[in-house]
Amino acid sequence: MAQTISATDTELQKPVNVVFQQTFLRRAQQVCPYFMGSQAGQINKQQGTSTIKWRRIEQATPSTTALTELTTTASYMQGRDSIAASFTDVTATVAKYGQFYIVNEEVDLYNPNGTTDQLVEVLGESAGRSLNQLMRNVMEDSATQRYGGNVASVGAVNTIVTTGDLNYAINELARNSARTFMPRTSGSQNVGSAPILPSYWGICHPDVAHDLAGLTGFTSVEKYAGQTATVTGEFGYYGRAGRGIRFVMSEDASIDADSGATGGTDMRGTTPGDTDVYTICLYGQDAFGSVGLGRRMSDGVYEAGDKTGAWDIIYKERGSGGTSDPFEEISTLAWKSFYAGAVLNSAWSRALRVGATNLAN
Repeated sequence: MAQTISATDTELQKPVNVVFQQTFLRRAQQVCPYFMGSQAGQINKQQGTSTIKWRRIEQATPSTTALTELTTTASYMQGRDSIAASFTDVTATVAKYGQFYIVNEEVDLYNPNGTTDQLVEVLGESAGRSLNQLMRNVMEDSATQRYGGNVASVGAVNTIVTTGDLNYAINELARNSARTFMPRTSGSQNVGSAPILPSYWGICHPDVAHDLAGLTGFTSVEKYAGQTATVTGEFGYYGRAGRGIRFVMSEDASIDADSGATGGTDMRGTTPGDTDVYTICLYGQDAFGSVGLGRRMSDGVYEAGDKTGAWDIIYKERGSGGTSDPFEEISTLAWKSFYAGAVLNSAWSRALRVGATNLAN
């Protein structure tokens, strides 16, 4: 009599991809600060298009005219005038990115267990940083440029970030009604804790983070981390006139080598005496849109063959290559993602171009 067998390729799927997917997600997500706060979009397969659209409903003009007392019911809409809805559509076309390893059987035979999982970690970090840099380019290149010290052009930049630069940017975002991400926190009873104003996000290079941390009025993250959620890479906060900026550092923030003015030995420069120029991205909620890391399975459970949405980790084990792998020696490990980035509201972001202190002195 034939017996039913629970096999790994039918009822009980192999758990290996569970580990791979979780590892990949963990390593990729933590190095992608430029996706924070972007309005996530999703491209659906087999829908006949590679274009994604975001729709922004424009703010209505406030009304300051009192409604008059009703004296008749005969007029249309009781004599009240309606307002027209206004919207702006923003589109972007997704493109595909990815990398892969080819691994032979000796890797598993002669290396300690877990080598493949370590390769997944490296791929995850590479995937995250690849998409992070693509989103960085959209944010840095598309935001309105401001130059440290209020100079006229990037070629004249030769100072580090100042409180005046931040005050100007905060004021501009507030005047443009940019929405903040975080609500106000009033602090805690812990000694040394500090309240936090409703805040925008700011992303910068670690070289610039050092200068920001030394500004008067800057609050280090450990003074408020216990009272509100923080993100990977967040290092502090600066506030002024009812609004603040919470800062995150990323080594993927761009450096334009020697593109500033001659700054002397006090400024960091690729060529001694010149000034490298860095970009601090400052932005409010829904200033940008993205496809790539914004959609994924939400229940945290992954099985072999499951997809994570716009990005995937793909493992082809030995023996799956058919005649292209006659000795069943080769396996492949890859990441693949569809990505697009877009500016949804240019009034809600600023790119502050500054130098950084030469810490070698």
